[in-house]
Amino acid sequence: MPNIYAVVIGAALVTFGIRYLPVVLLYGRRLPPLLERFLYNLPIGVLTVIVVQSAFLKEGKVSSGWSDYSLIGFSACVVLAVATRNMALIVFGGMGVLALVSYLAGLI
Repeated sequence: MPNIYAVVIGAALVTFGIRYLPVVLLYGRRLPPLLERFLYNLPIGVLTVIVVQSAFLKEGKVSSGWSDYSLIGFSACVVLAVATRNMALIVFGGMGVLALVSYLAGLI
């Protein structure tokens, strides 16, 4: 069994290096506009993939139908996103709708 402290310290150093090196190497430099636009949109793209996958895939199969309560929560998030564009309201509103529907269905 590996020394757990060595594993934790090694993981911390790798994580720090991944975040720190780009800052050091790119400090004071201007990135090409295409790369800047790509990096600006990357977090929301990754978040979208994660959310859509968790809403529409269950046990490796495409989920369809309103019996899947995560689709109801996802739909609430889409409506809130279009109506408000407020990230906090979208997240908490979607979680609230999902919790309410699950509670009413007796799952919680």
